[in-house]
Amino acid sequence: MQHQATSALPPDLRGLVEAWLEIERETELLVAPLDDEQFNWSPTAGAWSIAQCFDHLNRVDHLYLTHLKKALASARATGSARRDPIAPTWFGRRFISSQEPPVRTRVRTFRRLRPAVRKLKAEVWPEFVRLHGQLRMLAGNECVSVDLNRMRFANPIVPVFRIRAGTALHVIAAHDRRHVWQAQNVRALPGFPRS
Repeated sequence: MQHQATSALPPDLRGLVEAWLEIERETELLVAPLDDEQFNWSPTAGAWSIAQCFDHLNRVDHLYLTHLKKALASARATGSARRDPIAPTWFGRRFISSQEPPVRTRVRTFRRLRPAVRKLKAEVWPEFVRLHGQLRMLAGNECVSVDLNRMRFANPIVPVFRIRAGTALHVIAAHDRRHVWQAQNVRALPGFPRS
C-alpha cells in the first residue's frame, strides 16, 4: 500500500486520510491470510461473506468517488475556494453517525449496490486498495483548495437528497468502518473455516 504524507494537510482532511489508512491497515490484517474459500464463507444463507462486504464497499466507494470528482471539477470551474474546515449540518452528522459501527439499524441494500454472490479475493481486494488510494489522493490533493461545505451534489445512493462534499467524505469513511466491522465479525464466528 502506498501511503502519502499527511502533515501538510488541513486537520480535517488529514483526519480523513489517516482514517482511510487505518481502515486499510485493519483490512490488510483481516484479508491477507485468507484463501478464497475463507473469503467467500458465509455463516447462513443470505448473510454476507467477507468478500461480499468488500465487494459492496467497492461499489459504494466507486459511486461516491465518481460523483465527488464531477462535483470537484464543477467547483474548480466556478472558482470555489476553501474557507473553513468540513462542518456537516445536523442532518449530515446524523447520516454519518448512522453508518458507524456497531450497526444499530439494518437497511436493505439497493439492488445496484448488492455484492456478487461469490468473487475471488484477487478481484475484490486490489480494487478496494485502489479505490482507497483514490480517496486519499482526492482528500489530500483535490479537496484542499475547494469549499467542501458549499460544494453539494445529489447523493448517489438517494438522489433526491443533496449532500455536502465534506459530509460525503465522512460518510464514506464511516460506511467503510461499518462493513469492515461486519467482515471482522464474520471472521470471528465459531464456524469460520480455519487454515
